[in-house]
Amino acid sequence: MCKEAPVADSDEEEGFVEENEFLKRARKWASETATAPLERYGSTRSNLTDGGLNAGDRRANLDDKEGKAEFFLTLLYHSLDDSKLYFASCITLPIVWSCVCAWFSRWLRARARDDPGGEAFFWLEDIQNSRHAITVLGTLFVFTLVFRFNTCYDRWWDARVYWGDIISRCLDLNMMNRRWIANEELGDRLSRYIVAYAYACKALLRGTSLAEDGGDGKALTQRGVLTAEELTHIHYNPCWQPHYFLDLIREVIVLAHKVPGGKGITVDENNKVHGQFFRCFDGIIKQMTDIIGDAVRTRASGLPPTYDAITMLSFFTFFILAALVWSASIGWMTPLLVGFTSTVIMLLIVMGSKLVDPFGYDKVDIPMEAFCETIEGMSLCGGPLFVKRIAEHGHLFPLLTLTIQ
Repeated sequence: MCKEAPVADSDEEEGFVEENEFLKRARKWASETATAPLERYGSTRSNLTDGGLNAGDRRANLDDKEGKAEFFLTLLYHSLDDSKLYFASCITLPIVWSCVCAWFSRWLRARARDDPGGEAFFWLEDIQNSRHAITVLGTLFVFTLVFRFNTCYDRWWDARVYWGDIISRCLDLNMMNRRWIANEELGDRLSRYIVAYAYACKALLRGTSLAEDGGDGKALTQRGVLTAEELTHIHYNPCWQPHYFLDLIREVIVLAHKVPGGKGITVDENNKVHGQFFRCFDGIIKQMTDIIGDAVRTRASGLPPTYDAITMLSFFTFFILAALVWSASIGWMTPLLVGFTSTVIMLLIVMGSKLVDPFGYDKVDIPMEAFCETIEGMSLCGGPLFVKRIAEHGHLFPLLTLTIQ
């Protein structure tokens, strides 16, 4: 006969059920965070501010409520947020010049009709015969434009790849922490430093600091990710903050290896695989160091000034000559054609300039706030001291409070 399982006290059983239900909801939220549309949280992150503005309002909404990608022309328009005067001045000159060319071609036609075979007739014929030269010049201009835009897009894509690697390495390190670190206090410190590393990467790539006004340090302290002492130490000891937290992560791992009897690392120190755990941790940390180094290199390198100079020189040269040649054939349709094509081309040039620095606040930039929140949710949800921190602080961070209530 099967023995009856012991019946727990009603209070203990009720608390156990509540804790299980809470963890289930927390883990469900964590799994949704990685795939939910980023705009879902766009207006809720009041604690994540930068420069006095809500960070969610300055981040690109990748999808609308129906799940459709944001219209490409919308992104082009938002690329002009701080470049409208430059944009308008660049397209005004070709349009005005095309109007002058249209009037000149009309005057030439009138003179050619009045004096067939005269000087005006040959001028008009020579201009019309320049169509093939303009075609060659346009091909070279398009090649220059596409080459520059591809270079800018490659920088944006590299930044996207780097942040994907940051997320992957942080989650890999966190899984090692959950399974291989037996000490709850050390494991909790390691999880906190992983989250702080992600926010420090964002701050470094934007040229700011966690400890400065408007940084994420105060919010991280309120959420229990950083202590006040750690934030103060960062403030009075300027450094590359991602490397500072990587050093703290190494310190935690060393301390865990020093705890004997399998109470630091899950296996006893006499086990043959004990040293292999340290190699795994150290390998991930080295990769995290390399990734932030690559991202900093991308941000600091920029584009050679000659790229922009050659592109703009080709832009004005092409439209000045093309407007003159086109006006001989299409007359007053030339300003319309020049206005439309110059607008589209300038949009691509300005958008490419925005992609050069993919770590800023523009619509086309990398949504680093959302990536950091994903790392924070996946690193802290369900951890050993997760429920304890919720009880102490009332919430782990604002997104979690909104989701599990």
